[in-house]
Amino acid sequence: MTVPQITIAEKLYQFIKEYADSHYCLELLRFFGGHPLARFSRLAVVHALGARDGGLYLEIILRRLVEKGVVKTYIKNDVRLYSLTEDESLSSLASDLAKLDRRQWQLIVRQIYPVPEQ
Repeated sequence: MTVPQITIAEKLYQFIKEYADSHYCLELLRFFGGHPLARFSRLAVVHALGARDGGLYLEIILRRLVEKGVVKTYIKNDVRLYSLTEDESLSSLASDLAKLDRRQWQLIVRQIYPVPEQ
C-alpha cells in the first residue's frame, strides 16, 4: 500500500467514525456519495436503500446527518429534498466511500461494526 492510499484510508476511517454511527448511516453516506449532485425525497431514499421500517429510522439518521452538515435539505413544491453537502472535504470522502468495491466495502463494515461472537 502506498502512502497516498494509506492517507485516503485514514481519512475515510476518520470520516466514518465521525459521521456514521451505525451501519445504516454508513449505507446512507455511501448512497449520497454515489449521487453527489442529486436531490432526493425521503421516500426516494427509503426505496433506494430498501428500508423495511417504512423509513422511520432513516428519518432519524437523515436528521442527524443534516445536523452534522454532511447532508443538506431543500424545499421544492412543499417537498423536503436531501442531497450531499457542497462542502468539498466532506462530499469527496462520501464519494470515495461510494467508489469502494464490494470486497473493500465489506472489510470496512466488518472493521467498523464487528459482529459479536456467540
